Amino acid sequence: MRTITAEESVSTEKSAVADIEKTAMLDGLAQIVGPDRVLSDSKSREFYSTDLSWRPREIAEVVVQPGSLDELSAAISLASSREMAIVPRGGGMSYTSGYTPQRSGSMLVDMRRMNKIVEINTDDMYVIVEAGCTWKDLYEALAPHGVRTPYWGPLSGAYATVGGALSQNSLFHGSGTGGTAAESVIGLKVVLSDGSVVTTGSWAHKNSKPFWRHFGPDVTGLFTADTGAMGVKALAALRLVTTPPHTGYLSYKFETLDAMLATQVRIARLGIASECYGFDPYYNGGFEKQGITFEEGLSIVGKIARKGGLKNLGRAAKVAMGGKKILKNVPYSLHMTIDAHTEVVAAEHTDIAAEICVEEGGTEMVNSIPTVFRNAPFGGVRTILLGSEGEIWIPVHGYFPLSRAIEAAQKTEAFLAERKPLMDEWGIKTSYLTCFSGPEFVIEPSFYWHDELGDFRLSLIEPEFAEKWKSIPANEQRRKVALQLRDELRDLFDSLGGLHLQIGKYYQFEEMMNNPGLARIIKGMKSVVDPKHAMNPGSLGALSR
Repeated sequence: MRTITAEESVSTEKSAVADIEKTAMLDGLAQIVGPDRVLSDSKSREFYSTDLSWRPREIAEVVVQPGSLDELSAAISLASSREMAIVPRGGGMSYTSGYTPQRSGSMLVDMRRMNKIVEINTDDMYVIVEAGCTWKDLYEALAPHGVRTPYWGPLSGAYATVGGALSQNSLFHGSGTGGTAAESVIGLKVVLSDGSVVTTGSWAHKNSKPFWRHFGPDVTGLFTADTGAMGVKALAALRLVTTPPHTGYLSYKFETLDAMLATQVRIARLGIASECYGFDPYYNGGFEKQGITFEEGLSIVGKIARKGGLKNLGRAAKVAMGGKKILKNVPYSLHMTIDAHTEVVAAEHTDIAAEICVEEGGTEMVNSIPTVFRNAPFGGVRTILLGSEGEIWIPVHGYFPLSRAIEAAQKTEAFLAERKPLMDEWGIKTSYLTCFSGPEFVIEPSFYWHDELGDFRLSLIEPEFAEKWKSIPANEQRRKVALQLRDELRDLFDSLGGLHLQIGKYYQFEEMMNNPGLARIIKGMKSVVDPKHAMNPGSLGALSR
């Protein structure tokens, strides 16, 4: 019989102690949130530790699903006492490793049970919502009151949560006039890494309520666009605006990128379009293949007609008949939604935008795309997350001043043209979307390639498509090439002075800075709110380590 060495005996004892401590941890969490809300099986831990980025990550030790501020605070306090890292997760739409653990022994916090809308205050024009509420649910709850938030959600808003968008920052619905998600926030309740709760804005005044963001220094800003590095957002107070009752829709095609972008920039400077977004030829082609079908157009006719009565029946029919052929043979297309409080102003602003399109060489086309995006703003995410034939989708973006828009797009096209032989060799395709948030321009190229989808992506699409595409095999070499191209394009944007939403653990935040003082301040604030650096380690790069 072999003799057990002293080292083996010590290792066995340590393993036994670790098992006891883990059991105690799980039991403690179960007492806080309930046993069904503590997930420790390997399949669940791997599922919740996965995002859309294909980047290396650890697997969480445990996933906890709190249902209230008290449960969230107690769970984080317990994890802190066990020296665990804490990683907040919203709807799972990150493609920059926003919530993927970077340390072993992490507790991942699934926020989606905290989805209540606490208060809708149309007198003082704010709403208080738990951070796990989706943008779709918030939008639909506000609609009967005739109000919405200035920014009111991403295209993935049926999944994306309020807290996730505030952490990553986000734009789309309403961004042309309302800015990004973070700009709609006027107060927060945040749980820090020790379990304590911080309230920001006028919400922190002992005799007031959350009607104003600036109660002294803008502490609210510290916890927005932080990708979860500073704390876990539990509740948010968001500004409300009256929903404009009149909307104009425009779609124009352009022969060149420069013409489309010149139009987009001019419209952005006027501040009249709630949304204005452009598609390149490949994006147009993909939309033709899997975008708005005749049947999908018909399914939305009733909704469009109900919103506008008989006067909208003609527009609804045009959408349905436009079908999936609306973008056939279109080089570049630009789509606009223009809101106003009177029909006259909506018509005037729509006419102004149309005149600009014509002056820049555009040709009007059926406006099915903006009509559907507005009237069914939060559909499924298959057409966002995958290519038309089940390809993996990974975007990268740059955020620029309007004066750099055309240069950034031209250099993007030059980059893609130069690498086309390599992409053709490996079966990698690209597209890009352009849009603006107030007076800021965004270009978001995407890479597509056939590769294993995995359980997480398959869970987000319709069963018939999941069944069709679940057997696509892994292709690690093709993936390596695509991800390298993405990194190179990210670095190109950085060299042009581009900034980024969704910094997560992907964009090189500190490396882009020209001022060591800013890095020192951010690191100092991180050390104050998270002295153990346990909150989402690796997020914001080296600044949060």
